[in-house]
Amino acid sequence: MNQVPIMQPIYPVQGANYALPQQPNYNAVKIDIHNPSVGTPGMAQPQPMYQPQYAPVNAPIYNYPQAPIYCPCPVPMPTDQVTTQAPVYYPGQPLAQPPVTYPQAPAVIDQQNVNYPPQVQPMPAPAQSPQPVPAPQVSNAPVVEAPQPVEPSLDLNGFISRLANPDFEGQAAAMEDIADVVNKQPEKASELVDKQVFKALNDIISFDSSKVEGPSQKQIEIRQKLVQGEKVSAEDEKLANAYSPKEMAERNKSYALFSIALLDKVYAQEIKKLSNNTVPLTDLPSAVNVVNQLKDNPNPMVRESAIEALSYIQEPEYKKDLTTLFTVAKNDQDASVANAAQAALDKLDKVA
Repeated sequence: MNQVPIMQPIYPVQGANYALPQQPNYNAVKIDIHNPSVGTPGMAQPQPMYQPQYAPVNAPIYNYPQAPIYCPCPVPMPTDQVTTQAPVYYPGQPLAQPPVTYPQAPAVIDQQNVNYPPQVQPMPAPAQSPQPVPAPQVSNAPVVEAPQPVEPSLDLNGFISRLANPDFEGQAAAMEDIADVVNKQPEKASELVDKQVFKALNDIISFDSSKVEGPSQKQIEIRQKLVQGEKVSAEDEKLANAYSPKEMAERNKSYALFSIALLDKVYAQEIKKLSNNTVPLTDLPSAVNVVNQLKDNPNPMVRESAIEALSYIQEPEYKKDLTTLFTVAKNDQDASVANAAQAALDKLDKVA
């Protein structure tokens, strides 16, 4: 991209020209997814109750020693339950406490002598011959690559809204962003080539700034002192460097001219890429308005900006038309405009 210097506005102040201190350079280059059961086998069956045996009638009732009348027979008990042997009772003997028999702990099982059922061995599978490994199949089908993520498009309506905003600083910021897209994201720059964008830029250029407040008298006096080399306070210097609303409106006209030049060049390059044809200078969007600003705008700063904008979009096919325009502008009564025209002619001579 061609480097194009930008000049500051010049305002006549009591016979002296004061160049507004250098502001940020926004020229064409910068405007840049959560219980055991009974009968059960193995179990002891209940015994009938013991029936006492009576002695013959002639036998003595008491015939010692005899077995006690009551001699209940022991009833077999399961081995795993507590059993108590009923003692034989003899008259005259003290009752003895029956010994208590506690269940015995089960014997330790010799694991080695336990006969377990033989394990069933699985039948061996029939021998099979090894199968050959098939060779990998080579497909001739084209490889389909995964889709690449699509970058979001520019917010075109956002640009248009900001350009149409009456706030001068907002307009300037939008035009700076246009330059950034063209210079840093050229693949998206063509999205800004829209008639509504050009209309908003033309509205900025044609804005009547005569009804807007200009610099105050104090600002003018401080600027005059700075031109003469006099020292001023930091506060006064800050006041002198501040843009008035009128100056911001005129600055934005220069910005709009550069923005048109940037988008016109993108448009011309796209047409040439698609059809290998060059769009005539006068057929570029809003190019005619740029030429008219060079001829008729009363502000020298705007006329100078028009020269630099046209010089930026120069092509060999435009050489003849541009030579005519710059030659006329070389005779401008303002020295800065005339110098800009001469520099543009010198640059144009190097175009093959």
